[in-house]
Amino acid sequence: MEPTVSIPQGWQYPRFGFGQRTERGQIIGLKYYEEDTYLANEYGVGWRYILLPDKHTEDEEHRTEDEIKLLSPQELKTTLEAEIQNHQRQIQSLKHQLDAIPAIVLAANSTDEEPTQQPQEPRYPSLHDLVNGAKFLIQEIAKHPDYLTLGYQPDLTIGDADTALSYLEVELEPPENSR
Repeated sequence: MEPTVSIPQGWQYPRFGFGQRTERGQIIGLKYYEEDTYLANEYGVGWRYILLPDKHTEDEEHRTEDEIKLLSPQELKTTLEAEIQNHQRQIQSLKHQLDAIPAIVLAANSTDEEPTQQPQEPRYPSLHDLVNGAKFLIQEIAKHPDYLTLGYQPDLTIGDADTALSYLEVELEPPENSR
């Protein structure tokens, strides 16, 4: 069932609706200042729109209908395409994270086994698998376009982290005389 909003008799209908994108942000709320009320006497009769200029903040703006201008079709298309690109980057990042999970971690968390009465020691993935997963993630960070455009120059670099993991890998190898 589609939700409906009832406008009381005597109120004018709003020109804009929830979710529409304006030059000042997205409409996230509406309120009406009815005639012969304090707010209407103070600010004028009519609809006030609550806009969220940036979805990453809680700051909102309150505007009258006269202060609102919807995005042009081209501006709306550009905005939506940018959001789609952002979501696709997030999906790719999540896929890379998923690929980086060593198979043994999935097996360790598997619930296919019959439950036992005795408490079991937690099973950890091998350190080799964790090191390989960490190296994969570091390499993905190093070539990510957002990272490349940062101009980030810390004292310890991505390369230093990769080298440290390589040294750890060498330490994990058994000594040659024990082979």
